[in-house]
Amino acid sequence: MTPLPLQGLRVFDLSQGVAAPYCTMLLAAQGADVIKVEPFEGDWIRSGRNQYRGHTAASITVNLGKRSIALDLKHPEGPETARRIAAGCDIVIESFRPGVAARLGLDDAKLRAGRPGLIYASVSGFGQEGPLSRRGVVDQIMQAFCGWMTLNADAAGRPQRTRNVVLADQITGLYTHQAISGALIGKLRHGAGARLDISLMGAMAAFLAPRLIAAGTGGGEAGQVYFAAPTGEYPTRAGVLMLAARKPAEFQRFCEAIGRPDLSVDERFATQEARNRCSAELDREISLSLSARTADEWEALLNERGVMASVVRGVGQFMASEQMQSAGLVETVDVAGVGECPLVRLPGAPAWSARDQAPAVPAIGQHGGDILREAGLAERDIQRLAAGRCVRLPTTEEVPSHVS
Repeated sequence: MTPLPLQGLRVFDLSQGVAAPYCTMLLAAQGADVIKVEPFEGDWIRSGRNQYRGHTAASITVNLGKRSIALDLKHPEGPETARRIAAGCDIVIESFRPGVAARLGLDDAKLRAGRPGLIYASVSGFGQEGPLSRRGVVDQIMQAFCGWMTLNADAAGRPQRTRNVVLADQITGLYTHQAISGALIGKLRHGAGARLDISLMGAMAAFLAPRLIAAGTGGGEAGQVYFAAPTGEYPTRAGVLMLAARKPAEFQRFCEAIGRPDLSVDERFATQEARNRCSAELDREISLSLSARTADEWEALLNERGVMASVVRGVGQFMASEQMQSAGLVETVDVAGVGECPLVRLPGAPAWSARDQAPAVPAIGQHGGDILREAGLAERDIQRLAAGRCVRLPTTEEVPSHVS
């Protein structure tokens, strides 16, 4: 099998939550050896709803493929132990509040001393500088701060956050992964590492770039950057249909498909500008026509006519869809530490079942002893650190090697 692209690289992951851990999971999926540092009680993402054999769906996602060490960084020997591990790593990523890494002696200046090739990434809410840099923030707070909730307002104009998905966190994780990938290429070409400052605020600003451009060039807060009527969700006889018939030819085919060819020549809707201006009237006409069939029937009929449409599905329906099954994007895999688990194939990556090594999710501190040995610590020193509560070495019962 062809080696994974990051095989042989080691990542020191000093992060918790979702944003940075999501990034390091992607690095692990590409073959990197990711060493995750956790407090004795574990990363807080391990707690929450939908507990499954000591894990949550979120913790399985962000910890997949990593190795864990439970290390007390507040212990007198904790930071020095962390520095010894970091000395053998190519990439360091942390998500402390600004100033904490420096206080612990785990900042960029300390760890890159004599190691100009190290890639060091900090992930925070508002960045390392500025009046809000030390303010705490989580996903929903950033959704409120950056304007996303107003862009996602309901029909009555009430701001709405995106629920059940940590939008800002995962977007930040993706941008961080992109930045680290670029830094790795830069290191290969130029020999130098990098200092990366990634924030939830910066990630959401990049994600909302068209909206910021519109607001900064006089376009204001309201209006749709990508809008062209008719676009949106419509009730049907059974189910809800999402429709995008934006181009003139698409609109004409749509009107014919729903038995309303008159709409395409109605002066209220004859041009795109007119359709945008009279979108509320157009929506009423469309809703009346779509009530004649179910969303499934309309989806099939419209797509046959070259009009983009989809039933509004639930996640379970999405996962069970014929297209998802044929693409092999979800496969049930026996994951060490979890058992049978549906895993999503990452874009561009090989299937989990096709890898040389079966995927695993670590228990808290599962690999602490091995990681310390690799860092050069003698067995007596490892046991001393464990006895002094600097490192937590789990018992055999806490580390199931296989769950069927």
